[in-house]
Amino acid sequence: MAMIYDKVLHKICGAEGLAATEFEKCTFRECDFTEADLSDLDFADCVFEKCRMVMTKMEQTGLRDVVFEECEVRGVDFGLCRKFGFSAAFRECHLSFCSFHEQKLPKAVFAGSVMKECFFSECDLTRADFSGCDLERTLFERCNLEKADFRTAFAYTIDPASNRMRGARFAREGLEGLLAQYGLDLE
Repeated sequence: MAMIYDKVLHKICGAEGLAATEFEKCTFRECDFTEADLSDLDFADCVFEKCRMVMTKMEQTGLRDVVFEECEVRGVDFGLCRKFGFSAAFRECHLSFCSFHEQKLPKAVFAGSVMKECFFSECDLTRADFSGCDLERTLFERCNLEKADFRTAFAYTIDPASNRMRGARFAREGLEGLLAQYGLDLE
């Protein structure tokens, strides 16, 4: 299979529509990768715009400097992607039931995304940007959240005892999400 460079791919449905194993500087617009197998493919400096990725298989998929904008992403295990060079940003996306196990995501951007029941375990999220994110039932476990920005995030519950959080930024209104595990009555 060949490499595709600097192309716009529009309304592709499934992995069958991909005629290569490597994509660089490509834009995927309004594509539907529901239940598609994108395993072992490489994406570098690519943008996914308004795409649908539901239960998409991404085993050993390479994501380097990839941006997801206004995408629906459900049930994707990003922890199975290649660890080396993994770099992804999510802007105004709907992510639910996604896992990021052991991914290094320093300075990652999740701005304006709805992230319901996502799972971050043993992740490096140093300086990550969760601006405007709905983090309902999203779990952070044994993560490095140092200097991460949660000031405008909401609906989060994070256990400071099980995560490194020095310098993480929160708004006063959101502090109850850091105390939930103690069963306190806050007024």
